[in-house]
Amino acid sequence: MHATQRGNDGVGQGSKETTDGGDGRCITGVAIVAEVGGEELKKEEVGEEEPLRSLPGQWGALLREGRILTALLLSTSFSEKYKGRHMHPGSVAEVRVPTIAESGETTRTLRPRLLHRSGNREAVAFIWLGDEGARDSTLYVAFSPMRYRSQFFKIYCAGVVDDELDNGSVAKQTAWTKPQVEERGRKVVVPISAYIHGKLKRLWGQQGLWGYLSQCANKFKTHRIIFSGISHGAALAQAAALQFRIRQPTADVLVVTWNAYRWTNDVGRAVAEIELGGRLLPLVLSRRGIEPHATRYWDSVTGFPANYVPMPNLVFLDADTGQMFVHTAPNQNSSFGAAFLMRMFELHFAKAAINATKKATVLSLGGRDEQITDDMYSVGPLAEALQQKLLNTSEHFVRSGRRIKKATSAEIAHVRNRFSSASRDLRRGATELHPSARAKPSVSKPWQHCFAWCWRF
Repeated sequence: MHATQRGNDGVGQGSKETTDGGDGRCITGVAIVAEVGGEELKKEEVGEEEPLRSLPGQWGALLREGRILTALLLSTSFSEKYKGRHMHPGSVAEVRVPTIAESGETTRTLRPRLLHRSGNREAVAFIWLGDEGARDSTLYVAFSPMRYRSQFFKIYCAGVVDDELDNGSVAKQTAWTKPQVEERGRKVVVPISAYIHGKLKRLWGQQGLWGYLSQCANKFKTHRIIFSGISHGAALAQAAALQFRIRQPTADVLVVTWNAYRWTNDVGRAVAEIELGGRLLPLVLSRRGIEPHATRYWDSVTGFPANYVPMPNLVFLDADTGQMFVHTAPNQNSSFGAAFLMRMFELHFAKAAINATKKATVLSLGGRDEQITDDMYSVGPLAEALQQKLLNTSEHFVRSGRRIKKATSAEIAHVRNRFSSASRDLRRGATELHPSARAKPSVSKPWQHCFAWCWRF
């Protein structure tokens, strides 16, 4: 069963196809066809790309209204790692988002208000109330990005635990029970990275995030709740949104993330697909070169750790144009090396994500691309210079490795040819020198001559 949905929210041009997998699951993808000699030929077969025309559910409208960009800025520029470090409940953040107005203005300022902050150091979440003056009926739950380099190794070394939400006052046995199977008395337990599990357990319980977010959900019942984050904050946002959605099924929970690393296995992915579905928008920054036959590459962190699996509905966000594409290889793993570092420094961090998301917002409004202003950067000049230096160094390593590999391959081919030629010469010489290999003249015995002479008569 196939159902093709078409729409236009300014994201790009293309058609979206929803396929029923036969077991109740919906598989979403892009189906683009072209006429070649009177026959239809899929563009994927000829290596062409087509951007997404529409986003699922509410995401198209949220992109146009600047809510997605606001969620990103609150989880980066106004996070614990940057401007939000010294902000307290009641503080107001000034967020500039693109707009198209009759007055000719290209930006407008939104002023979300900080309601609550939980956590410290390696896991921090802020709850923001959307700008009521701009009719933003949103509660933003923004998770801060990675703060210490040591966290990278903790994530890599973390095992998997069968997580059941434990915040002290809530029964463990119901936290991760899927409503679809609860009536039959079965429970599905979601395996989750031990590192993510430990941080969320502390945030929800000891640091009070669960209690305050539940109060906000009850107080602002008409508001949507958007969980957001980038990198480490993205993984925390995905897991937290899934937990909250399971426990609060009536809440309008959505989650948008950028460049999340992996934190669960196939079981967790299946639960997220059922519970969140189109409410989940995991974005992966990508880029495609301008050279002929260039291929698209993306942030390497999203393929890490290799023993976990990614979330469903992965979408490429082009870092240069702001266009969105269906992820072509979501299950591809990343391996450490110079290329891993180069792609990470180029596409993983907040500056690239903010730049691309602003361009996507402008495109959705039908406007033209414009440059990001410096005040929207979330890193200082020194950090940006260091990041650029590391990127250049990684790129130098990659190019040097390719040159060495090419030179080595040519040398190996030359040696192999010399060896083959020497082997042929050796075999030829051995054949000429070995007596048994030479052609021997036929020697007839006497009785054979006699028999031949009698045979003549």
